[in-house]
Amino acid sequence: MANLYPTKKDRDGFFDFLPSWFDEWGHNFFHNGGLQTFAADVQERDDAYSVKLDLPGFSKENIHLDFDRGVLTVEATRDQQTTEKAKDGSFIRKERASGSYTRHFMFDGVKEDEIKAAFKDGVLEITLPKKENSKHDHKEITIN
Repeated sequence: MANLYPTKKDRDGFFDFLPSWFDEWGHNFFHNGGLQTFAADVQERDDAYSVKLDLPGFSKENIHLDFDRGVLTVEATRDQQTTEKAKDGSFIRKERASGSYTRHFMFDGVKEDEIKAAFKDGVLEITLPKKENSKHDHKEITIN
């Protein structure tokens, strides 16, 4: 019962729990840990961009890649089902979960016809070769 109303030990009044209780409620309501997106590492080299994405538990067939107008889109879907049955065949536990994840990355000067991707051990690696003349002028901007 004490966990219903989290309080800080340095507070004395009865109603002092309200701000911390609402803060915790808001955090749990607006933050869904089950819908976290997948981790990505993006590296720029002289000749290509490299993107590595952690997709554990996904199958290659459920990953879709698209490159359009300089934007790489990675979509991954997963349907997961866990079933445990007793010896008589009745269910002890049956759980289902599904999720769809999308990430977008912007790149300039990519040879679209030479983009390659490989998926192994839950890691998706995408190589986006750069065009020869893809070096951009750099301009430093002064803040007034």
